[in-house]
Amino acid sequence: MQNKMRKSFKKSLAVVLSAAMLFGAVSVTPDAQAAPKAKKITLNAKSKTLKVGQKFTLKVKKVKPSKAKKNVTWKTSKKAVATVSKKGVVKAVKAGKANITATSKSNKKVKAVCKITVTANTTNVVPTPVPTAVPTVVPTAVPTSAPTATPAPERTQRPTPTPFILPEESLKENANFTVGTVINYDKISDKSFTQLAAQQFEIVSFENEMKGYSLIDVGASASAVAEEGETVVKCQFDRADEMVKWAKDNGLKVRGHVLFWEQSMAEAFFYQGYEVPESAEEKEAKLVDAETLKARMQSYADQVINHFNTEYPDMVIAWDVVNEAIDSSKDAVADETTGLFLHKTGNFYKILGGEYIKFAFQYAKDAVAKTGKDIQLFYNDFNCFQNDKDNPKTPRIVALINYLNADENNKLLDCMGMEGYVLTYWPNASDVKKAMEKFAGLGVKVGINELCVRLSQEHSADKNTPVTDADIEAHAKKCEDMFKVYCDFAKNNPDTLTNVSIWALTDRPDLEGEATKPEEDRHYDYAVYGTHSGLFTADYIAKDAFNRVIQVLKDNK
Repeated sequence: MQNKMRKSFKKSLAVVLSAAMLFGAVSVTPDAQAAPKAKKITLNAKSKTLKVGQKFTLKVKKVKPSKAKKNVTWKTSKKAVATVSKKGVVKAVKAGKANITATSKSNKKVKAVCKITVTANTTNVVPTPVPTAVPTVVPTAVPTSAPTATPAPERTQRPTPTPFILPEESLKENANFTVGTVINYDKISDKSFTQLAAQQFEIVSFENEMKGYSLIDVGASASAVAEEGETVVKCQFDRADEMVKWAKDNGLKVRGHVLFWEQSMAEAFFYQGYEVPESAEEKEAKLVDAETLKARMQSYADQVINHFNTEYPDMVIAWDVVNEAIDSSKDAVADETTGLFLHKTGNFYKILGGEYIKFAFQYAKDAVAKTGKDIQLFYNDFNCFQNDKDNPKTPRIVALINYLNADENNKLLDCMGMEGYVLTYWPNASDVKKAMEKFAGLGVKVGINELCVRLSQEHSADKNTPVTDADIEAHAKKCEDMFKVYCDFAKNNPDTLTNVSIWALTDRPDLEGEATKPEEDRHYDYAVYGTHSGLFTADYIAKDAFNRVIQVLKDNK
């Protein structure tokens, strides 16, 4: 009887528990039961500049639909540059660039990326050279003991670099215009590159070391606010000075790149006390006012231009004042004050409106006037040759030039800088020439500031296969065609072509594996330079592209 009662009780209890579980399941709110999948996520920062050792917490700012979960996983494209924790805490490790990707847990196809730029913390520190990305010499191990009769082979799996031999011909000796290239801090310790640069070029640009995030000392500026006020700007010139000295020692002049570019300013430059808030709401509230930003811009331009003129007279002969400000999208709306089509999401525009460009050029011009030197002031942009209904870049740049030079007694723009990024198969070189002629017709000089004829797997004839010999031949032909345009322009427009500066100088075989990675995980240089874009190999051996360019220069000498 007791056994039957126990069985009956257990059965009743099971029924009750089942019913309770069922009731609990059906009584859960729909949102908790099955939240909608995220279709879009937005982070609290699209880009961030940090100094080595600094940390920054990335968060999901918004999610669409609003009821979707905000949970994400975090990943860095380059742990050596910046790491990221499971909670989105980014730590700057060493100078360079990395992408931090947030992937929605509810929808793995939905991602958001924050571009991290890490700069060296050079305040009161002697700069330490960073190994070059493509070493030209395999390091030799130092023996720790007496060698045995038969030493063990070392690094036999690594190919021996091709011995470096300078080309017989020189670009600068054959060109009727100034020829230049780009360097970064790593390159000045590369003896082979130094020899090649001294032989081939007359002018160099610095890739990052003259940008705001390199020259503005955020810590010193923040410390000085209490005594000197919000308009104070403190600068640091350690690495840039070392590089200008390297240029001087090798017979090269310098193009300053770049004074006022939203993406390369220290972010703290725009905030009260030089402290960048974490939340978007605080960021909007803590931006400095218009008068403070103008004072900081003027102080910065004065300090930077005066410093290099004083410490290295006649070395810095040009400055890119503003970079990539024109919005060429067909849906862009003109600025109400200036009538210009400008990118409007940056802090320069938020605080000063479209007139920030005029302030930038005026402060640069005033600073140059104090030196008494002829230092040329450029506006610099990419795809300047695009002139169609979907991308009307050329006419919008024309409008900018006319705006800056409207006052006959105070023309602010000396030169139009065309960056020079083209693909092996696009556009036609003649399209570039048309834009050059258009700008010259406005009474300004023209420079090709960042020439890169891109070739990599995605820019080859068949995007699904690696670069072929036919692609390399087409690349050499495109380099030839581009220099024919430059020579024709120089001949038809005397004293108008200021420079052709080659930024894709060497091939980058170290980046070939990037082609198979998701776009957000790729090395920053892959998108900029490609893999087969150089006039030289990675070991500085002249390619057919170089020989063809030399021949064009000789034919037009």
